[in-house]
Formats: sequence, C-alpha cells, structure tokens
Amino acid sequence: MAIKDGLTEIVGKDNVLDSPDIIERYGRDHSLERPGLFTCVVRPRTVAETQKIIQLANEAMFAVVPQSSGIHFNGCTLPKEGGVVLDLSQMNRIVEIVEDSRVAYLQVGVTWEQFCATLDAKGYIPIIPLLPHASRSVIMDYLEREQPVIQNHESAEPLLSMQVIWGNGELFVTGSASVGNFRSGSLADGVCPTGPGCMSWDTFLYGAQGTIGAVTWGVVEFEQKPTLCRAFFIAGDTLGELIEPSYSILRAGICNECLIINNVNLATILTEKWPAQFHTLRADLAPWTLIIVQNAPDYRPEEKMQYQEDALKNIMLSSFRQLDLMDTLPVMLGAEKKIPSMLRSHWPKDKTYWKHAHKGACQDITFITTLEQVENYLPIVFLVASKYDYPISNIGGYIQPLQDGHACQVQFNFYFDPDDKTEREVIKAIYLDSAAALIEEKAYFNRPYPLIANIVYRKHGEYAALLKRFKKHFDPNGILNPGNLCF
Repeated sequence: MAIKDGLTEIVGKDNVLDSPDIIERYGRDHSLERPGLFTCVVRPRTVAETQKIIQLANEAMFAVVPQSSGIHFNGCTLPKEGGVVLDLSQMNRIVEIVEDSRVAYLQVGVTWEQFCATLDAKGYIPIIPLLPHASRSVIMDYLEREQPVIQNHESAEPLLSMQVIWGNGELFVTGSASVGNFRSGSLADGVCPTGPGCMSWDTFLYGAQGTIGAVTWGVVEFEQKPTLCRAFFIAGDTLGELIEPSYSILRAGICNECLIINNVNLATILTEKWPAQFHTLRADLAPWTLIIVQNAPDYRPEEKMQYQEDALKNIMLSSFRQLDLMDTLPVMLGAEKKIPSMLRSHWPKDKTYWKHAHKGACQDITFITTLEQVENYLPIVFLVASKYDYPISNIGGYIQPLQDGHACQVQFNFYFDPDDKTEREVIKAIYLDSAAALIEEKAYFNRPYPLIANIVYRKHGEYAALLKRFKKHFDPNGILNPGNLCF
C-alpha cells in the first residue's frame, strides 16, 4: 500500500495534501534552514487518527514531522529526511476552563489568539512569553521553553499534564492526568506534572522538537486578571548598572512582570509608524531599560499597590540613587499604560509580527545564564557581529529573569532582509560563530535548534549518548522528526 493511500484511509482524502504550493508552504519557515522535502501533509482531527498515522509510519517505515502552529521560526519542523508532515492544527479545541484551580485543558492546536481571547472574556490572563505570534501553539511554545515574563515561581512551568503518542505508537498521559479517566472521576485533574512514582515523564518532551513523541493535549495554568497594575521604568546607559537593581526588586517580590530590553527591541515593540518613528525611538531611548510591572488582585488592591510602590521606591532611594525610577517613558508618553497589557497578550494579528517589522526577518540566539554574567557575553556577540560588518546598533537585546532572578534567559536578535541571499549568509555565519563562542564561555543552550545542534551536543557528548538511548526506547524505528537534535 502506498503511503498516501494508507493515510487517506485514516483521515480521508481531503486531509492528505500534496500540491506544489502545500509542499512549498510546509517546507519553509522563518529560519535560515534549507527548505524541507517530503511526500505530503496529513491533517488528523482526533487523537485516534494521530495514533494510527504514527503506527502506520512504524509499519511502512516513513518519517513523521509533527507541526501544530501556523508559523515557525527555528527550523525544527522542517523535514530533514523526507516522510510526511503531521499537521495537528485542526486539533484546536479549548476543551475546558477550570476556574477554581485556574487551569485550562487545551488541544495542541490552540493558538495564543484563541487562548487569550477566551481567558480575557472570563477575566483571566495567560502565563505568556514576550509577545508571541498570535498563530503560535500555546502548548508548543511551552514545550520549546519560551520563558514567561511573569515572575512568581509557581508560574515558571505552566504546562502541567499532557497526552503524548510516543514514536512507537503508544498513547501515554503524564502527571496526575494519568490517574483514572481524566476529567471523569480523577480528583487530581491533571494539575500535577510529576509522577506517579519517581519519574516525571513530561521532561522527555521539553525541547524535544517532536523527536520523542507527538503531544496532543495539555493542561496549562493561567492567572486572574489584576484589578490594578502599574509600570515603572529604569533606564541604563549600560546593562551592568541594571543588574543589581533587578536582583533587589526581584528578591523583594514586588513585581509581577520584569524584563530588561535594549533600545532596538523596545523601539521595535513600541513603533506604530514605520520607519520614521522607529529610528526616532531607537535614538532617544536609553541603551537599556528595566521594565517592572506591579499588580494587585481584587482583594484590597489599593493597599497592595501602595505597599509595592513604597517598597520599590525605598529600594531605589536607599541603594540606587544614581538611577531614576520613572513612571513613564519620556520619549513615548502613554507607554506606562500600553506595556502592561502588551506583556499579557500575543502580538496583534493585524500587525506585522514585531520581529519582522524592522527588516522582514529575525534570527534569535537564545541561552540561559545568571544575571550577573550577562554583561560578559555582550562583547563576545558584538565582536562576532563586527567581524561580519553587521552594525552593533542593529542588534536587539532581551533579558528575561527567571523565577525571581535565580537565572535568566538572554536573547540577541539579528534583523535582516530575508530576500537578500548575501545578508542571509552573513546572518547565518554570525549565528554559528556567536553560538560557538558563547558556548566556549559557558553559555547554556537549552534550545539547540538545527543549525547549532551539533555545536551544542559536541560539548555534551555523554548527554547526547544517553539521549539517543532514550530515543531508541520511545521511538525504536526513528520515525519522528529524524535529523533534529542529536538524532
């Protein structure tokens, strides 16, 4: 039986697609990777259909590359060794919003646009990364370790339990959702990601890029919409002078959202009229800005807000008098009202995605370190960029503290014209050389996307060897997204 015939028996002919425009669309993303080649796209509508597709792939020995979002940026969903693309975007129901425990039961195709709108109508907000694309899958962004801007420890990993079909075709549910029949008699209701027993099976799926299993649904946390909120800004001529204030504020527990961003990225986010306003903002903004958002729930909100504001001002007066604590951005009046709502939602769907607004495309380089180490990595990246004559003034910078400042995610953004082949090659070289140099200086890459995966795994040989053994267990025939990570 031909592959397409077998897939058609499972999902119907209307959900097996192989026209040239489909192959072109699914074979490309917004990364620097080469286009992928594959046989067709298959679009299941149920978990049962998805499982049958993976079982057929094991029988007929063809590759399966899972996708669930409407847009991709990092090359990990492009087929490397042929096969079929498993498009899970039709599995996009918000099955249940549980307000008492503040968790939602989402299918994998639910986007940020869907989720944010549903929560907003009920008076809640998502635990969300910085301005994700509206068409991105909520669950996939969590699995790809996109870090939320919210700062409390409980929200550090908002994806709790999930259902997965391993590469061998077996169906499995992680965490407390595996107790009994989920949402039909289980007291745990999927709110605990660990166990039962000594294993947290969900850890095999974070950062796996669809190479271990295909996730079909998940249970995710959300937060109550605050009654009051207020933003503050601390401008810095250097990144270093904002580090100690960040630590002090985070340790005091007096902010809900906190991030450090440079003038390139802040101008990109705030610009409404391109390109003139962008160039003006980039020139007028401080090189770096620490953004702090305080909020209060519906119980005695004024009192809580006053306490937090007083504590913040006391920290700044007692320890950082040389820095100004501002309640607005002088170069962008109204930013104090605009930014809190922006940090709690996706990028507007009717606007060009912010990372593409400047030049059309963006290559991110993202790693984990500690706040006090971040400034040591700036000259490394700047030196590589200068080597290729890429203007340092065009490099975006974003530092996201994690779990009240115990660590941070660092992201440098290289903006470029995707239609300029020469510029694409320059950005690719900068990306590879920067990653290699940063790894040598102990930057920790927990998201090794295709172009730099070999660089990362060469540094972690024992880890890669163990990972291959686990891969062999969960996906013995190697049918899931071959060619990614170290597989």
